[in-house]
Amino acid sequence: MLDFCENRTVPVFDPERKRNARGEQRRQELLRTAATVFGRFGYHGTTTNAIASEAGVSPATLYQFFPNKEAIASELASKYAREMAETERAIDAEGALTFTESIRELIDFCLSFNRKRPEFHTLVLDAPLSADARKQKQALGKVFVDFIATRLRRELPALSRSQASHHGQVALMIFRGILDELTAARPSSRPRLQQAMHDAIVRYLEPVLAAGESALPGRRGSRSFRRGSQTV
Repeated sequence: MLDFCENRTVPVFDPERKRNARGEQRRQELLRTAATVFGRFGYHGTTTNAIASEAGVSPATLYQFFPNKEAIASELASKYAREMAETERAIDAEGALTFTESIRELIDFCLSFNRKRPEFHTLVLDAPLSADARKQKQALGKVFVDFIATRLRRELPALSRSQASHHGQVALMIFRGILDELTAARPSSRPRLQQAMHDAIVRYLEPVLAAGESALPGRRGSRSFRRGSQTV
């Protein structure tokens, strides 16, 4: 039987233990502290003892709220994935932006979120996430893909859902690939990589629109993007 706790003498975590308001506040404080430590040392470099020390509590207190490091990482990853997905869904909800503006808005938000919460990337990459955390991660990726697919089909109604989703998936792959480089890059190199991410995704998607528009009667290769029913 695996022993996940670093200190075998501490009380066993009880998931059924009722939480009062004060206990829930302490739990959220421990999660915030853990996020700081994960962001500083990475998932593998973080220990529950380090989290407890940073929080100013004993390991025994930490284990009253979380059974192990994996549980803390999974809860944080789930929380961040839900927050990101909710905000992404709200971007340009009224469809007021042009295609390229909406895509840039999406990318800018995702980059900003990861910049403010560097621990999210290390948790997603390195932590053995729970089933629920993996589900939230997959749901977040689907929101990104659906955002792009929806806007492609808004511009090109004849584009099938599967084709639009394919292009959204490719854009997500580009984002994740460059994000890996961004997280490891020196601060001085990040603006250049951020611009490269914008350019790579937008330049991948623009020909998709151009090819689709050129196939429509009377459109002859138009490269313009529309804001609602108006061309801009």
